Amino acid sequence: MLKMGCAKLDVTPDFPVYLRGYGSRNSRTVKVENPIEAGVIALEQDGKKVLIITADIIGIYVTFCRRIAAAVKAEFGIDYPDIYIAGSHTHFAPGFEAFTVTNPGGELDLGAYPADERYFEFWLGKVKNGIRYALADLEEVSLESAVIPVSSIAFNRRTVRKADGKVTTNYIYPKNPDDYHFSPIDQDLHVWRFMKANRPKALLARYSCHPVTGGAAMDAISGDYPGMFKQAVQEHLGCPGFFLLGTAGDVVPMRRNGASRRDLGEVLASTIRLNELVFRKTDDFKLAAANFTVPGKLSRTAGYDRKQKEARWQAEVERAKREMLPVDEALIAESYRYDIADRYPSDDVAIPVQMLRLGHQVLVGLPFEVLSAIGLELRAACPEALVTTITGGHEGYLPLAADFPKGGYETDQGSNFAPATGNDILNACIEAVKKFRS
Repeated sequence: MLKMGCAKLDVTPDFPVYLRGYGSRNSRTVKVENPIEAGVIALEQDGKKVLIITADIIGIYVTFCRRIAAAVKAEFGIDYPDIYIAGSHTHFAPGFEAFTVTNPGGELDLGAYPADERYFEFWLGKVKNGIRYALADLEEVSLESAVIPVSSIAFNRRTVRKADGKVTTNYIYPKNPDDYHFSPIDQDLHVWRFMKANRPKALLARYSCHPVTGGAAMDAISGDYPGMFKQAVQEHLGCPGFFLLGTAGDVVPMRRNGASRRDLGEVLASTIRLNELVFRKTDDFKLAAANFTVPGKLSRTAGYDRKQKEARWQAEVERAKREMLPVDEALIAESYRYDIADRYPSDDVAIPVQMLRLGHQVLVGLPFEVLSAIGLELRAACPEALVTTITGGHEGYLPLAADFPKGGYETDQGSNFAPATGNDILNACIEAVKKFRS
């Protein structure tokens, strides 16, 4: 017997915050275009409890995920890996981690800024209340699931030039599409419905597209299209909606700005409503969670003396203040190294991976912005495996080794780890899922 309870929390701050997602930002904001949420799904089967915590946030560093898990364990007795923390990756919400400002001319001067403990404590307090409510809300449900292809609303931005086989990262759909090969993406919308008395009590969906649709203002808070999707689920399907991000590291919306944010959310919700007949019960499964680590080697800080990081950073900031370049590539590069050196005590890192059995699928939580090929290759080897990204951490982009020679933002600037890391994680996940299925 499966039990489920849920809660949704408004985590929109009423105080100034720094939005995460774009390095050009240099001011805090109090503007709100759409409220942002955290969500809690509590599951119980045969005495085992699992929490899925979703959040409208760019991502949550491993260090903060550990703090969240420790707080949940202390108050509710549920521990990692039975706590599955997943960010939507909206580029229009505040975050917790320390940050750097590298673009001059705003309210915030060039330099490094500490973690936003005020917002973290505000957010964590709301989430703990949500967990308390979701656990009290546990009741018997049946689980139904569906896989619904949704094409033509997103594309792989790592477009491959026909002329030389190299990659140009096209953040918007190129004006000269015939000059490129477009690589495959995961077009499937995966949906789980928790049914009570033949009606959905809640709905959980997974889709693979960067939440960078945008709206009226770059400095206004919003959950982007996942937020609009959840709102549309409530309006059109009459139940709370929750969102997980799939392999969206190289996938962006076909259209941006204007009404695109709402359009994309509405399309996904309406697609679910139009495909109600394809849902099938998946009650015959055992709720289970597991975790493992994969050894990784940082590449961005190779040869970097961490003892000198503050001195190096301050020297670079002072130079940048003198020169006041509109785009200071040297300062940006040093900010990446400074951030990595601040987060990791050494270049050898144990990368956390989670697995959660939900119906006939196994969610594989990776703490990266995962490129499409990794998820597609994992599903080719293990059809039940679905990658959710920004899960249990937010550690940069995760390409495969074959992506690096082609270039592009995701490999040249976005990846923190050695080129072999993606392949190592993929192979470890294939092996782990095969063991987990038994």
